[in-house]
Amino acid sequence: MFLKSIEISKVRNLQQVSLGCHPKANIIYGANGSGKTSLLEAIFLLGRGKSFKHRDLRLVINRGQDNLIVSGKVVRPNSDAEHHLGVMRSIKGAFEARCDGKNLSSAGQLATELPIQLVDAHSFSLLEGGPLQRRQFIDWGVFHVEHSYADLWRRFQKALKQRNQLLRHGRIDEDSLKLWSQELAPLNELITEQRKEYIDQLEGFIKPVVEAFSGLGSVDLEYSQGWPEDRAVIDVLLADRERDVATGKTSHGAHRADIRVLVDGVAAADSLSRGQSKLLVYALKLAQAAHYQTVTGHSCIFLLDDLPAELDYDNRKDVLAYLDHLQCQYFVTGVEKKDFDEIGEELNRLFHVEQGVFQRVEQ
Repeated sequence: MFLKSIEISKVRNLQQVSLGCHPKANIIYGANGSGKTSLLEAIFLLGRGKSFKHRDLRLVINRGQDNLIVSGKVVRPNSDAEHHLGVMRSIKGAFEARCDGKNLSSAGQLATELPIQLVDAHSFSLLEGGPLQRRQFIDWGVFHVEHSYADLWRRFQKALKQRNQLLRHGRIDEDSLKLWSQELAPLNELITEQRKEYIDQLEGFIKPVVEAFSGLGSVDLEYSQGWPEDRAVIDVLLADRERDVATGKTSHGAHRADIRVLVDGVAAADSLSRGQSKLLVYALKLAQAAHYQTVTGHSCIFLLDDLPAELDYDNRKDVLAYLDHLQCQYFVTGVEKKDFDEIGEELNRLFHVEQGVFQRVEQ
């Protein structure tokens, strides 16, 4: 799967941009603030319906405008047919998305049409940040390979919200609290079961990626489900009654899960250098892409913001070689053209950007 072309309107400093994309490597270089990351943000909007930099759309939409529009042509495996994908977001939060002229009802449907992996400066949070980033990492994988997961997650979130609202009431209806606890319990178990199954499969894909890189040891993932392993979740929810009422939220459950990323048995965040950490993040994302490709037959599109930062020449070369091995299309940014000399000219499309204007560079 690859993005054949993209049309961008009113995303940050990109007023009107139209680009034809290479099915493999697309290199964008230019000074800081020129619009490189804005292009990646626009592609992310096309696949996720939101920005990876800001939740407030007023900071993403071109100043003085009411909305942004991103559209593109997507080519899927073993097919020459082009699929037209488009998304509109407004400063008031309105969301519209279409695929081949048909309305899409959610950002989740966009994600299915255009699976995107992002690596940027904030990706270190996968190792060093809070549990939310690691849950999102795992949930991305489960969502894209298990069709029932999206509906399961929506049901879980609805039940969790109802239970939390009840906990915040001045007077607790004990029957209702027990009812929502009983509703929530099997959803916790199903989510945990699917996450654990995915992690077991993913670990088999992590090993070959790590072996293709230098400077990383044996990588393992340890999943903490969000409540004690030796207790039934319904018993934990009922026993938590007083604490949950005091805090106004559900203390245990799949929404409190976490993953420990270990390298040679030691927490990665405690043992790796900055460069090694970034390389490990790439390894985890590439392993996800390899698993996704095996299960679905489709490839992910990678957005690599400032690839040269904190990765030396050899590590950059290894990352790009693995992307080529997976036949993934990727969009990579950097300041200097010379940082991408390792990519063969016949395998890439090169763009220079200045003040939001992109120019194709002939090689």
